Amino acid sequence: MPSLDTLTDRIRAEFGDLPGLKVTFAQACRLWHADEAKCLAALEALIDEGFLRRSPSGAFINLPRPQGKVMKVVLADTPPAVRCPHCHHLNVVSAERRVMTARASTPFRCVACWRVVTVAHTSAQG
Repeated sequence: MPSLDTLTDRIRAEFGDLPGLKVTFAQACRLWHADEAKCLAALEALIDEGFLRRSPSGAFINLPRPQGKVMKVVLADTPPAVRCPHCHHLNVVSAERRVMTARASTPFRCVACWRVVTVAHTSAQG
């Protein structure tokens, strides 16, 4: 029988490895080979720390969080999305592409019509 800390760490690792995992209390007890009291204590500890949430059906789920994820950077001098002048498709210009180009314009290929489109940077610095 694992200790409460070991069980809590194992549950945290399992939910981290399987995003979207949703288990009922009975499934949790079977999955982690724990008695009901210890399993409930571990699950409640993870709920108290904000790692797990309990769904309206009573299942335990880990909702994704923004920390640790790559955050989108929107630069002030270039719009994040550009409409192609040829086919009017709305293209998203990646932040990496906008950062790497120090020129006055950024060329990219439209994903719809495959034509090269050039975006002129407009800087507020004048």
